[in-house]
Amino acid sequence: MAQTRLNIALGSMVLLPFVLFMWVVFTYQPPLTQLSWPWVPSLDINLMFRLDGLSVLFAGLITGVGLLVQLYSLAYMKGKPARFSFHLLLTLFMLSMLGLVLADNILLLFVFWELTTLTSYLLIGYNHEEAKSRKNALQAMIITGAGGLALLAGLLMLGNLADSYQLSLIIERAPGYQNSVWFIPSLICVLVGAFAKSAQFPLHFWLPGAMAAPTPVSAYLHSATMVKAGVYLLARLLPVYGETALWGWSLGLAGAITGLWCGLLALRQTDLKLMLAFSTNVVLGKLVMLLGIGTETAVSAALLLIAAHAFYKAGLFMVIGIVDKATGTREYAQLRALKPVLGISFVAAVVGAASKAGFPPTMGFLSKEYMYKAGAYTDVFVTIAMVAINILLVTLALVLVMKPFLGEKDNHTAEIKPVEQYKLLWMPPLLLTCLGLIVPLLFLGQFQAIIIDPAMLAMLGNGSPEAVKLWSGINLALILSLLTLISGAVLYRFYTPLHQFLVRLTGALPNGPDVYARILDAVIKLASWQTRTLQHGQLSGYTLQFFIVLAAILVYGVYATGALPNLSFDAEFYEYAIGILMVGCAAIVLASPSRLTSIATLGMIGFLTTLIFMIYSAPDVSKTQLLVETLSVVFIAIVMRKLPLLNTVPKPSRRRRLVQLSVAGTIGLCMTLLMLMITSDPLDQSLPEYFSQYSYPIANGRNVVNVILVDFRAFDTLGEVVVVVVAAIAAISVVRRFRKGDEQ
Repeated sequence: MAQTRLNIALGSMVLLPFVLFMWVVFTYQPPLTQLSWPWVPSLDINLMFRLDGLSVLFAGLITGVGLLVQLYSLAYMKGKPARFSFHLLLTLFMLSMLGLVLADNILLLFVFWELTTLTSYLLIGYNHEEAKSRKNALQAMIITGAGGLALLAGLLMLGNLADSYQLSLIIERAPGYQNSVWFIPSLICVLVGAFAKSAQFPLHFWLPGAMAAPTPVSAYLHSATMVKAGVYLLARLLPVYGETALWGWSLGLAGAITGLWCGLLALRQTDLKLMLAFSTNVVLGKLVMLLGIGTETAVSAALLLIAAHAFYKAGLFMVIGIVDKATGTREYAQLRALKPVLGISFVAAVVGAASKAGFPPTMGFLSKEYMYKAGAYTDVFVTIAMVAINILLVTLALVLVMKPFLGEKDNHTAEIKPVEQYKLLWMPPLLLTCLGLIVPLLFLGQFQAIIIDPAMLAMLGNGSPEAVKLWSGINLALILSLLTLISGAVLYRFYTPLHQFLVRLTGALPNGPDVYARILDAVIKLASWQTRTLQHGQLSGYTLQFFIVLAAILVYGVYATGALPNLSFDAEFYEYAIGILMVGCAAIVLASPSRLTSIATLGMIGFLTTLIFMIYSAPDVSKTQLLVETLSVVFIAIVMRKLPLLNTVPKPSRRRRLVQLSVAGTIGLCMTLLMLMITSDPLDQSLPEYFSQYSYPIANGRNVVNVILVDFRAFDTLGEVVVVVVAAIAAISVVRRFRKGDEQ
């Protein structure tokens, strides 16, 4: 019975991506379909979803690849514990990513963005009993989560610029943003968030670390979901930022460095899955470069590459999972002659690797052709970087096929199990990789009409898309493609010495995880030092810290005013007398060796303040001040009786006293200057006149102060009364405990 319920649950989760795929197909009406439901009506925020060519491309890949990954997982995870939770997490991950690409509200988009971070953390750390899985999952969440905070700031600034959080309206109103001071900060924050999510240099290292997840997760995360979220965001915001020079060179530089560096790191790997993981960084770098160029040809190349990469990368990861199942290893040094036993997997690997290398007539070839066409119209250095990156991908494709599947067995070769008897293991990768061949051969026109053209118009706003063709004649792009294939094959011929050289080269450099670990250790040490410094358990230290911060705020306040006050005094002799007495009392408080004398003198300062209120016609405030000062003196005197005598308390050091003197002097001087500046300007009488005029008609009271306290700011007064009552109850409780001899 339990097994039946489990099968029903697993079947429903496998069926869900198919249902969602069909919903996308039948709901989408080119070029645009919009859906909306109320969400937070008070803030005019709705659940808004937008289906255009760009979102439908991603939604189709998320649900379509998700369906095949779920099917593959049924066979791959068979016999492993917690299968239901694995499929459930995979489903939640799919729904989060689907919501992200369909959202037409930037706040809703951010919610789904963070949900992908959370669900990917759970999937990467699925094998939580292993320390490596936990560590890599936490690393991915910290990096992408930190990027998410930057993204939130950028999206909020962008929403304020557009005076709307609706993504389509933000894009529509884009031409007027560049004159705002918030435009460039919003761009920088968005780039940080996108680069972190799509693993661009120097934040590239979390993505290969995510291969600690089970192979179905890697196949899904690397091909159609999380790592493409940053690419999707950049593509969606291309109409907003695409005309900015910062956008072009930031994306071009980050993409080129990521592609080249991660391509070299991929070639030095011996684990086939880790090699595939680094090659994902390479393709993400290519996509970012193309979006940085931003022309029609570059956008076409990017859209073709997004589809091509989803097909071959998911399929190749699944093939490596089959190899791991059959042999128990992914190290190519222990793999030889898998072709006779894993024949179907070999076919899937060949077709997927051909698309990865850009061999005609695959989808990868199409994307590479249009990439070279886009590069030819920009800069020679951009074209050189593109060619170099693609050469590395050709070499990687050859390694992935030649090393494990061909050759002859030797004493170091692992034993091979015939795992292809399970159809759900080999059918999904074979179908995925073959799609990269079938679509350009049979459905290229339909794919362009339904996806490419609407997506390009969504990204660029206007234009006349060029027809995508498998054969465009002999041109520069074709010549560069042939040069890439030949160069990649030559590089593979010298792969062994190249691999050894790369191991020596990169071994001497700090790798990403090491840098991350050092940064994390430094942050932990800084937090420990900060805790020891600020949370030391000494009340006098906390007080000093508070007044240091207050002094800094006051100094900034004086500086921000920009001018010193007019130091002309117009006061009566008794006002001078009160001021002199207050200064004298303050000096006695500091100098007196007796606590009781200090308390009494402190009370005198309060009573003199009461006189000031009386002089300036504030009898209610003066009575309140008198009562508060009297009670304060009584309570402080009671508490002071329980403290040790002053002559038994160690005196602070000379250095600490100088610090205290400096802080006190700074606060006193700044407060004096600020008060003089405030009083030197004419008072704004609008508020007093308002209260004088409306106190009786509205509140039926002629005492303006009482009306303000009881009616106009009644909740404020109620809060103050509650605070006083709570403090009184606490004081009474303390006194009673001391009477009972409780010394706690």
